[in-house]
Parts: sequence; C-alpha cells; structure tokens
Amino acid sequence: MAKEFKVPSRKQPIWKPIKKVLEFFGWRNIKVELLTDKIEEKSIIVSNHSAKKGPMGCEIALPVFNVKWGAHEMLGNYRSRWNYLVNVFYTQKQKMKPLKAKFKATFEAIFSKRIYTGMKFIGTYPDGRVKITIRNSIKVLEDNKAILVFPEDSNEGYFDVMTSFFPGFVMLSEQYYKIHGEDLPIYPMYYHHKSKRIIVDKPVYVQELIKQGMNRKEIAAHFCSLVNNLYFKYIENK
Repeated sequence: MAKEFKVPSRKQPIWKPIKKVLEFFGWRNIKVELLTDKIEEKSIIVSNHSAKKGPMGCEIALPVFNVKWGAHEMLGNYRSRWNYLVNVFYTQKQKMKPLKAKFKATFEAIFSKRIYTGMKFIGTYPDGRVKITIRNSIKVLEDNKAILVFPEDSNEGYFDVMTSFFPGFVMLSEQYYKIHGEDLPIYPMYYHHKSKRIIVDKPVYVQELIKQGMNRKEIAAHFCSLVNNLYFKYIENK
C-alpha cells in the first residue's frame, strides 16, 4: 500500500545543517530580482534546472516556501537512487564517464534522500503515474504553498538556453482550475549559478492562454520562451 502523502512542513530541521554546509562552500548571497510585486504563496513557479544547482539555489534564496518536483527515483531506496544517478543524471545528462559516475553515485546515494526530503520534493513520473504527482501537488496548493517545477527537457543535458518544456505543470494548472475554478499565477523564473542571480518574471495565467487558442504543448513552449528570454535579457548581456 502506497504511503499517504503529507504536505511538507515549513519546519525542515534537516535542511538547516545542509544549508550551512552549502553556504560555507560558496552558496550564499544569491540575489533574487523580482520583476513582479511579489510571488504569491499559492502559485506555480517554472524555472531552468541548472543541473543540481537550480533546486539548491532556489531553496536557499527564494523568498517563498515551495515544494519542488523531482525524479521519483531519488526518493526511492538506495539502489533506485544509485541507478538514477549513474545511468541518467551523470552518464546521460552530465556526459560523465561510467567509472566516475559510479564512484560519485556510490557516496551520493547514501545521503541524497535526506537532502531531497529537506528540500521538499514531490516525485515525478514519465508515465501515467504523473497523476500521483498532480494529486499531491494539488494538496500542496490547497495548503497555500507554491509548487516549483523544473520542466525542461534535459535528456541531452542541461543548457543555458532550453529547447523545450514538458507540459506537466500546465496539466497541474488545468486540474486545479477544474477542481477549484481558480486560475493560478505561474511565474517564469531563471536561476544563474555563476552570477548568483534569480530572476522572477510577472505571472502568466494558463486559462488566458487557452482562450487565445493555445493547447497544452503550445503553452509549455510559451513558458519555455519566457524563461529563456529572462536569460537573454538579464543574464547573457550583463
């Protein structure tokens, strides 16, 4: 029987020592630049992943409590985490040599689940089980907490300019609207690790895009362009 999902608490004691270690190694003074008045607590945020750096940087600096989407394998047992790190994250996406990937994963898989728990991740799936992700995310939103999604297609690696977004976050917005009649704000965001900057754009609303005739894939592509534009305008030319 599947374990009942509980909305992550605002108190994450396990994250405090992890944050201190990260800050010691340079993860501090990340500047958040809002192009909007504020980030609503009940909202969806879509951002580039920047490999491991995006989720960690956002957890340290983003001024709104958020629950993140992440690969379900990283919330599984040791073997599940090890296989994902070796075969997908390091070898496929990071183009790392297999021997080095296995060496890194062997140690990382020991403590990675605790980090994922402290950073408040919801497991995502590439198949019909995405319904679980949607259902759990709706519970988070109903509890007036934000959902942070990294929807880029990273099968070939992580890049400053992304090629496409998976539309799962659009499905979440649609389902929440269907249940509650509320069109949630979705904030395009860009994280740039080298310059230690997070740029958050004004919110966009899915129902307004649907009224313009856009389908789910087109809406996802639109958000991909909005996030990339933040890079072009505020990062690349600075």
